Amino acid sequence: MSSSLAIIELDVESWGDADDPVVVLVGPRDRLSADWRASVKALVEAGRHVIAPELSPIEPDLAVVALRRLLAEMSSRPSVLCAAHAVDLLSHALAAKGPPLAAAVIVVGGAVDIVETFGAPAMAIDPFADPDPVEAFDTALVGFLEKNAPREAVVYHSGSDARTLRDALGCFATGVTVVTTRDGAGSPIGLTANSFSAVSLDPPLILFCLAKTSSNLARFHGAEHFAINVLHIGQQPTSGVFARSTEDRFQDVAWESWDTGAPILSGSLASFECATHEVVEAGDHLVFIGRVLRARFEPRRDPLLYFRGKYRRLHFA
Repeated sequence: MSSSLAIIELDVESWGDADDPVVVLVGPRDRLSADWRASVKALVEAGRHVIAPELSPIEPDLAVVALRRLLAEMSSRPSVLCAAHAVDLLSHALAAKGPPLAAAVIVVGGAVDIVETFGAPAMAIDPFADPDPVEAFDTALVGFLEKNAPREAVVYHSGSDARTLRDALGCFATGVTVVTTRDGAGSPIGLTANSFSAVSLDPPLILFCLAKTSSNLARFHGAEHFAINVLHIGQQPTSGVFARSTEDRFQDVAWESWDTGAPILSGSLASFECATHEVVEAGDHLVFIGRVLRARFEPRRDPLLYFRGKYRRLHFA
């Protein structure tokens, strides 16, 4: 959104939650990253409030004063992401007497020696140094800020009750799968699960877990084969279909079968056809370990993720 901060009379564009730690963008946005929009998104998703003051139309001396006032008026010291050719402007703005005005400084495209002049932890970074410049840049940017300008400590919840355990386990982000097999009559059976893990490469073993209360437990327990289909970001509706209690979950879903007959969801990010290797009882679940007979995957798509009870996307798109 665009707004005008009366105290400095600057046009400022902002992204993210205003209560989060601030990152100020200084300089032309197209020189701040290989893809500045992706970098802003990465910062926001990492819990940063990004603001971009429009300084270019202002006379250089007035721009220094305006930037200095913007930094000084903030409730907490912001971090600054600065294009290399705007370093002089930033250096003059930070040269004011008194406490440092910036918590950390990242110079994009600048030389290493210039970062020693800001009175704050600083880093120079080349946005095009890596073969995958956007992800590498955003990873370095977020990592530097987390180390040198960390967010305020969170309030931890602890306990030994089932609700606390469930919520704590939900902090582990997972992919989403649909596990399939056939019942004794040959009908396809499937359900959504995120309790999937690799076990071994030699022999090739993978597993999923199924609650003892599942209506499909006996069908999977009696099956000699099953398949695990890893869903991509466009298959959230498919996840919903197989998570609901419906008579025919396969009615509107494209699927095929390979050698064992276990249903393979067409277009999945990855599919594993397995022979049942072992079933292990573990508390209120059964652990199904499968020996992989065949695997197929699509390397160009992003996975569907699940975190804290919600579907998510990859941090860097």
